[in-house]
Amino acid sequence: MRPLEHSLPLKLLMAREAVMERFRPHLQAAGVTEQQWRVFRALCETDEAEAGALAEAICLKMPSLSRILADLSGEGLINRRNGTEDRRLRLVSITAKGRALVEKMAPQSEAEYALIQNAVGAEAYAALMADLQSAIDKLNSLNQAGPD
Repeated sequence: MRPLEHSLPLKLLMAREAVMERFRPHLQAAGVTEQQWRVFRALCETDEAEAGALAEAICLKMPSLSRILADLSGEGLINRRNGTEDRRLRLVSITAKGRALVEKMAPQSEAEYALIQNAVGAEAYAALMADLQSAIDKLNSLNQAGPD
């Protein structure tokens, strides 16, 4: 077995934790969970999203997303509705209240990104993002091919 320091899942988790350590205090101060923030971020980029596609885009399982959407809907931060042509589809959009919350939080989020980019270096940050996307794409292709 490879040494622990060469464990890809562990290294990725450690990187995630190092990044989220910068963001968690601001999320907690706003009363927003990490998962809720991912929902808001995704919904701010589109007028409306289908719940299944949203779950996939933000790496959440549907049961977890369903609970989060119910909570956010109850707070008036998102809207949920059934599709018009296919009533089984659940469509989700952010409300003006939800968008206002994101706009209030966005400057601090961007400030944290700037600190991270400065610490890592702009070129290294851009390369890291490109390398991560390339690895994700290749691993998704490998996973779709099935076990060897």
